[in-house]
Amino acid sequence: MNNKVAIERCSSYKAEELYASIKKAIMAAGDFNVQGKKLLLKPNIVFDAIPEKAVCTHPEFLQMAIRLFKEMGAKEIYTGDSPGLHMPGFNAKNSGLGEAAQKEGDGWVDFSKEKVEINYSQGVTVKKFTLTKIIKEVDIIINLPKLKTHQLMCFTGAMKNLFGLVPSTLKSSFHVRCPSQKAFASMIIDLNAALNEIKELKIYNLMDAVTAMEGPGPAAGTPRHVGLVLASSNSLAMDMAACQIIGYPPDLIPINREALERGIWLSPLHKNIDYPILTPSEVCVPSFKKIALKKTAPQLLNFILPKAARRILESFAPRPEINYKLCIGCCDCEKICASRVIIKDQASGKIQIKHEDCIRCFCCHEVCRVSAINIVKKPIKKKD
Repeated sequence: MNNKVAIERCSSYKAEELYASIKKAIMAAGDFNVQGKKLLLKPNIVFDAIPEKAVCTHPEFLQMAIRLFKEMGAKEIYTGDSPGLHMPGFNAKNSGLGEAAQKEGDGWVDFSKEKVEINYSQGVTVKKFTLTKIIKEVDIIINLPKLKTHQLMCFTGAMKNLFGLVPSTLKSSFHVRCPSQKAFASMIIDLNAALNEIKELKIYNLMDAVTAMEGPGPAAGTPRHVGLVLASSNSLAMDMAACQIIGYPPDLIPINREALERGIWLSPLHKNIDYPILTPSEVCVPSFKKIALKKTAPQLLNFILPKAARRILESFAPRPEINYKLCIGCCDCEKICASRVIIKDQASGKIQIKHEDCIRCFCCHEVCRVSAINIVKKPIKKKD
């Protein structure tokens, strides 16, 4: 598999500069053969937020990508994504992505309308996925991740962005099935590997790192100017490069580590990446605010420590807390919670979280449009 990652500077979302930077990155990365092909462009939409918040792939980034692929001879170009709470008729209006898709391409695809099951017998954690049907109707997926931090997985990039091919709230069920960081990473790699097994389908990656998100991502963080565009046909290589740019040891990110162990995209012993333009060290962002890497206690402690002691340790793990001064009572957190630990108290009208049963997937934090849910380290007080 091609191990090239092209990193090109781009200081703004101004059309001319953005178009030139995307084109240069794609040409340097190679493999982006779209002549006569039918494409699906898959941006990153956690929820339909305005571009200034840096929650979603920027609409101008999408528009310039579509324009370039048209000029490269693509036959048809569709765009689509499915946020965690995908309502019928979702058209990505607030983010501007729906309008960009209509303006430059062949329209927006509703992922929730038609679905298809993909079997992957070699899956380690998941062997079957329900995905949007359009993946069976296109030749190429152009994956358009946004460079961001992620409360559960520390970093979200090309590999994690393809989880959006799972329609709507079906995604939250995977958090219940894969509650640990390691299990969730394994599921993401199963999904990417399953897509690689579809012989008639190719995946190319184009990352929007002009403005990234730092801090408590992927939705409640702060926009951070990075000024880069990344292109690669190797999803893992792109994610490894992006992690280095923001100061993460790439091997320690759970999804990267799991992918390296599988040896599909890069071998653990031969993980050298070719950088035809710039290297990560040349464009590394100083003091990028990151999610702390999770320190896993040795498995031996599970056998040595008494159950009561293990419960005390677990009670200090990060958990979601509601800021009632910001909460608007939309109940999106209740709707997304697959483990059903978030409920609206009928007497007070306030949202409540049953922390003792929370699996800490942080989906509630992701979908909160007003940043009213914070992830904090605070011991859970057991009720008498």
